[in-house]
Amino acid sequence: MKQLQDFLLVMDQEVNRAISPRDEMLIYARAQLPSDEAARTYYFDTGKELATGLLQYLLSVGLDPEQLSILDFAAGYGRVTRWLAPTYGMVTVADLEQEMIDFHGRSFGVQGFVSSTDPQVFLSHKKDYDVIFVFSLFTHLPHSTWRTWLGALSGHVKPGGHLIFSTHSYELMAQMNPAQFGDPGTWVEEFLFWEINETNGRLETSAYGCNVVKQSYVRRAVDELQDLEFVRHYKGGEFDRYHDIYVTRKNVGGRTILQ
Repeated sequence: MKQLQDFLLVMDQEVNRAISPRDEMLIYARAQLPSDEAARTYYFDTGKELATGLLQYLLSVGLDPEQLSILDFAAGYGRVTRWLAPTYGMVTVADLEQEMIDFHGRSFGVQGFVSSTDPQVFLSHKKDYDVIFVFSLFTHLPHSTWRTWLGALSGHVKPGGHLIFSTHSYELMAQMNPAQFGDPGTWVEEFLFWEINETNGRLETSAYGCNVVKQSYVRRAVDELQDLEFVRHYKGGEFDRYHDIYVTRKNVGGRTILQ
C-alpha cells in the first residue's frame, strides 16, 4: 500500500484545477480576500488540506484508499473532489443541481447523482459506500433535519465503513465574532441555528442556514443510531483549519466507543 507522500504526489500530479464560474466556495472566498489569486490559493489549499486529512486518517487505520469507494456528499463544484479523484478506487458525488454533477463528470471523470433537501428521499438511494465524506452540510442544517440526515447517510455506509462530517464549534464562532461568542460562559446551548447562508437565494435559509453545535449534541446523535459508533473528534485546526471533523464507523459487531 502506498504511503501518504506517495498519494500526495499523485494528487499534485493529476489534480484538475478547472473551476466552475458558479462555484460558491470560490465566490465566497473572493468576497473575503484581497485578490483573485489569494482566493484561488485559499480554494485549492483548503480543498487539498481536507483531502489530506482524510487520507491520513484512513491510512492510520490500515485502509487503502485505492481499494475504497467514497461518496463526497454535498460536493458542490469539487473543491475537495478534485483531490479525491486521483487517489480512491471509486469516487461518487452528490449535490442538489445537475450542473454540479455534470461539472464533476466533465472535469474530474467521476460519477454522481442529484440529491434532495429531503433526507427521506436519500433513503431510497441504491448504493452503499466504504466512506461517506460530508463537508459543510451539517454546519448548515436546522435541528429538525440534522439527526435525520445523520441517520439517512449512515444507512448507506458499508459495514465497517466510515461516515465523516464537519461541524461548527463555539470556538470557531468566537474567532469569527468575538463580540458575541468571546465569553465561554455564554456557550450554554448545545445547538444554535440562524437563517442565513451564502447561496444568494439558491437555497432556503430555513432549511439551509448556519449552526453551531457542541460535541455533546453530536455524541448523543451518534449514540442514538444503534449501528453507528463514534471514533474520533478532530477539533478545528487538527484536520481542517476551521471546522471540527467527526469520524464515525458503521458497526460490524458490538459497539466499541473510541476516544
